Amino acid sequence: METIQKGASVLIVGKSPRPRTEEAPVTIVPGPDEALAELDRQRYEVVIAPLEETGPDFFERVLRSETPPDLLVVPSEGDRSVVIETRSVGGMAGGTGEMVRAALEAYEGRRAGEALKERERQITTLMANLPGMVYRCRNDPTYTMEFVSDGSEEVLGYTPEDLVMNRRVSYGDLIREEDRDYVWEEIQSAVQRGTAFRVTYRVTTADGSDRWVWEQGRGVQGSDGALVALEGFITDITARVTAEKELKRREVVQKAILDNIPDYAWLKDREGRYIAVNRAFEEFVGRRREEIVGHTDREVWPAHLAERYREEDLEVMASGRRRFLVEPLSRADGLETWVETVKTPITGPDGTVIGTTGIGRDVTKRVAMEDALRRSEEKYRVFLENFQGIAFRAKPDLSPAHIFGDVEGITGYTPDIFLSGEVDWREIVHPNDRQAFDTFLADLIEKHGAGAMDLRIVRKDGTSRWVHEQIQTILNAQGEPAALQGFLYDITARKIAEEKARDLAKFPEESPEPVLRVRPDGTVLYANPASRHFMDLWGIQEGGMVPDELWTFVRETFSAGEGKRQDFQVDGADYSVTCVPVPEGEYVNLYGTEITERKAMEMAVHEANRKLNLLNSVLRHDLLNQLTVLQGYLELARQSGEAGEYLEKIAGASERIRRQVDFTRDYQELGVKGPTWQGVREEIEGAFASLSPTDLAFEVEVPPDLEILADPLLERVFYNLVDNSIRHGKGASRARVHVVPAGDEVTIIYEDNGVGILEGQKEDIFRYGAGHGTGLGLFLSREVLALTGLVIVETGREGEGARFEIRVPVGRFWYREEA
Repeated sequence: METIQKGASVLIVGKSPRPRTEEAPVTIVPGPDEALAELDRQRYEVVIAPLEETGPDFFERVLRSETPPDLLVVPSEGDRSVVIETRSVGGMAGGTGEMVRAALEAYEGRRAGEALKERERQITTLMANLPGMVYRCRNDPTYTMEFVSDGSEEVLGYTPEDLVMNRRVSYGDLIREEDRDYVWEEIQSAVQRGTAFRVTYRVTTADGSDRWVWEQGRGVQGSDGALVALEGFITDITARVTAEKELKRREVVQKAILDNIPDYAWLKDREGRYIAVNRAFEEFVGRRREEIVGHTDREVWPAHLAERYREEDLEVMASGRRRFLVEPLSRADGLETWVETVKTPITGPDGTVIGTTGIGRDVTKRVAMEDALRRSEEKYRVFLENFQGIAFRAKPDLSPAHIFGDVEGITGYTPDIFLSGEVDWREIVHPNDRQAFDTFLADLIEKHGAGAMDLRIVRKDGTSRWVHEQIQTILNAQGEPAALQGFLYDITARKIAEEKARDLAKFPEESPEPVLRVRPDGTVLYANPASRHFMDLWGIQEGGMVPDELWTFVRETFSAGEGKRQDFQVDGADYSVTCVPVPEGEYVNLYGTEITERKAMEMAVHEANRKLNLLNSVLRHDLLNQLTVLQGYLELARQSGEAGEYLEKIAGASERIRRQVDFTRDYQELGVKGPTWQGVREEIEGAFASLSPTDLAFEVEVPPDLEILADPLLERVFYNLVDNSIRHGKGASRARVHVVPAGDEVTIIYEDNGVGILEGQKEDIFRYGAGHGTGLGLFLSREVLALTGLVIVETGREGEGARFEIRVPVGRFWYREEA
């Protein structure tokens, strides 16, 4: 903004900037109409108005006013403005309007020129910093350049002056001859479509070398729509193309190497997906590469192998170390092989593990040779160091030439007996094995081979022994059998052990009780048929983990090195489990025996003893009391001579004694015979039939197949409940028994419609001697049920009838399967 003379009056229109003097009197109006009105009111020395808000007509009207300002200021961008002196305008030809327009046009022209220069500067800077060359050329086969940026020298080795108008060389001649048709067709096709073209091709540079370039451009059309030029950008991509070629070459070489080695090779990512495999791997698996790459072991191998391979990969990645494995494997064609595998973690640029690589080699022959060598070494080591058998060399007819070892200990004959021919070897072969031995020997000699056989011999004392004999045919120079050599040793103990082992091996399979073989880590190695129920309950199979409680027992037993026994409860049943460690086998054997009934019987015996002791003291006390009463009444009757009233009381006391004696009989039988499985419905109906009440309707809604484990006095329990309704129900006319499931338990409910039990007496009625009678019925009922863990409570409401609930826990009931 131009500086205004100090003290000059200023009129500002719209959003024009304020002048650079704080002392100038300034008036601001919003628009041109308000400005003209203000100028009519008073004269201003300076008027500041933006062209875009007022227009040229405004300035002409200001200059034609009676009191025009000395200066008209038109603000511009930045600090620059157009300043018009009205005195000079008024004296010029063409009038004030033309002069204003001329001044404004000059101002706009100056602004446009400055903008153009700035744009040219930006474009020049951009082109100078692009990694390539910018061009404009004609659409002809030589691509005659009309403009080329300085980047041409870096890309082609030619300056822009060399290329423009083909002064030194045409760009079309720099394109490799074999690429020219391709480049021309691509560009022309894009021009016809009106789209940008992108082509990659080779050019020959000024030093004669070839470079790869990438070009992008577009056809430029004139105002008439005709194509006038091509404009675009060309950059050197030789390094990228070379790197891509080298990468492809390496991939081809690596693939060729991997596909031509006999080993199986593969790459996997962290998630176990195959990234690459070689031809040998395809053939081994029996699938094409496309069916393997991108898939995991679960989709390529059987489940058990896939799990093992994934565990191995995770271990390798976690440890960051290479792992060597030799393991059996089935080929796609079903052939069983041994494979030596090396698995190695793959790390990324930052050192983190990103996958695994592996190489597998078929070592079946090597393993077989190693195994044969191992067996051979073991055989000769035993033979030389600790031989307890008989070694011999004989003619094909078995006439011995040499014989040594424990001959007498095994056969009962001295070596001389055989060497002299007094006893022939065939003579001591057991008659039942002699034909098989002759056939074995003849076949051996005929085939010039070697073999082994187990057979029995008859010792000098007439006893039989098992021996293992190995014989090899020795050929002479003519290739004919000349001798037999070999050895034999006593295997009688082994045969007996094998026979016992065969018998013992039948035990787990035939045992009706569960037998498990478990490793110290809790893995199940074997489970007999009787264990399948538990395996199903635990949701496992062989190879799975036993429950934690059983695993702890296994670990403790294995660590202790001696057998232990512990009781467990499974599915409501009690089991005694004996754990026997087998350290040399790295496992334990578990033998289970169901003891549900035995534990119930033990508990019953314990309870019976306790109750008999209680009965002994309580009943003795009660009987003595009653006898004392009888004696007292008899004495009174004798003294008074009036026996009627006393005899009635004597009769009541006698009845109570009788009931106590009956209770003693029942209580004596309590727990003696042990608990049994009893049908609930039959026992209830038997109890009701024993009483046969005429005034009590009875309903039984109990499944006929429901059985519970209880003392044989179970019928007495229901007898006491019915008797209670008859004696104390006071108006009870109906009784009902039904069953309600309650989670893993069942509840047997007996209820009547009598007066019920007082709220404060619901527990007292089960105590010995409580109630209005002898106080023994409900006490006995609770004791009978408690023997096997059953509970009876009274839950009825006073005035609505009695309600007794017998709660039967899991393992103490079942639903009998009807035949």
